[in-house]
Amino acid sequence: MLDRLMEWLSIAAGGFIGARDRTARQIQKEQDLLKWTRREARALKAANQHGADRASFALALARRAYQDPQFEWALEPAPRSYWRGSGASISAKVGYVLVVFCLWLAAVWLAGALLWGPVCIGAWFLGAPCSAAHSVLDASYWVQNASIRAALALIALGLLYWFFLTALPALSNRWRNRLDNVYRELDRPTRTQSSSHTYVLSWIFGVPLVLALLACALVLTFWPGAILSAAFALKVLVVTGVLAIAALICVAVDRSDRPPEDDVPRAQQVHPSIDTCEALLAKDRVAHMVSLTDIRSPNGWSAWWIRLSLRIVTLFGRVFYTAGRLGDAPGIHFGHWHIIEGGRRYLFCSNYDGNFGGYLDDFINGATVGTTLAWRWTTLMPRRSADFEQPDVKEPRSFPPTRFSIFRGVKCELKFKSYARDSMLPHAYRFEACKATLDQIDLATALREALFGERNDKNDDLIMRAIET
Repeated sequence: MLDRLMEWLSIAAGGFIGARDRTARQIQKEQDLLKWTRREARALKAANQHGADRASFALALARRAYQDPQFEWALEPAPRSYWRGSGASISAKVGYVLVVFCLWLAAVWLAGALLWGPVCIGAWFLGAPCSAAHSVLDASYWVQNASIRAALALIALGLLYWFFLTALPALSNRWRNRLDNVYRELDRPTRTQSSSHTYVLSWIFGVPLVLALLACALVLTFWPGAILSAAFALKVLVVTGVLAIAALICVAVDRSDRPPEDDVPRAQQVHPSIDTCEALLAKDRVAHMVSLTDIRSPNGWSAWWIRLSLRIVTLFGRVFYTAGRLGDAPGIHFGHWHIIEGGRRYLFCSNYDGNFGGYLDDFINGATVGTTLAWRWTTLMPRRSADFEQPDVKEPRSFPPTRFSIFRGVKCELKFKSYARDSMLPHAYRFEACKATLDQIDLATALREALFGERNDKNDDLIMRAIET
């Protein structure tokens, strides 16, 4: 059995941890502190020694906690990540990137210098000219210059993205409304005249423009002399026109703009085994989802895109979304994704607060881009049940149609929910380090800092809110 399981063992293609900067031991200790504080608050309230004075009541609780030897660990502030938290300023984070970039340039220069000596000695020993050694130095300088140009191109693309999609909408209500209308039409789950026009215009103007900008960045990186010539500008216009014509052809043959099927086979009823698993965990207030889907053909191509998408999601989860929110979707404890069976199937597992419908609603109304991008390369093929009284899939189902890989998709609410339900499997075994919700975890950490921090109105109010919740 162990050998068989080890064959299936693989590192997840992507993962997300909600309370990333807290350990399980820390969470458990802070939960114990929260329970202790509520017990002590009931005792103080029964004694009626402080009346309605919130400040003195909070001070009495803080003194009791400070004098209790079991809470010596709480005298130090709760640990926070220096780089993800407020410890590192913007200048420190930018400086970190600059240091890494400078180390790369230094490594390239050092590699060229180290290679130059042996090549020059070899040429002298063979009685040949040292042109090869000079070629090594030239290659080193070219890589350095190309790296600098690539960094400048990325900065320029980032500034353009920030200006048109962040700064300009903040300054101009008209521009912001136009962008909102474009996003709304691209996400519309049904085909209307306005959504079709937006889709076609995005293909004719948006896609060629983005590709032209990327082409200019590549030319600036590898062939900087060509970007200033008139011939290059003419080529850009010609290529942009060809791309626009190709976009029109893609619109003509593309099926993704068709409306979702209305007469799809009815989604299977939730299998009793899944109902049983959800009922067992309902009292603990931390739900879960285990989903198994097939990767669309061609498997290698779709698996490559899934891995790329999940690398991006994982990076954002490690750097930005570290407090239980993945994009705009709150209440997620843990999630991980595996590409299994040689790239044939896609396994997704997640722990979250609340119920299944609300969990999917958070993605439908919030983190739509990441969810659509991660699931659009999957499908659901008929499969037999893995064991007795286990669910099977009788009718094939496809993920809702998307636009430009990131729009629509999960916005087809009923179709997406039925697709997710049909893909679910019951868990055979499940480990959960703590049974507290993410709101309780955040509340306990805040209470720890309020009890053992300086006395002020903010901390007093937080203590009272923690014991009254």
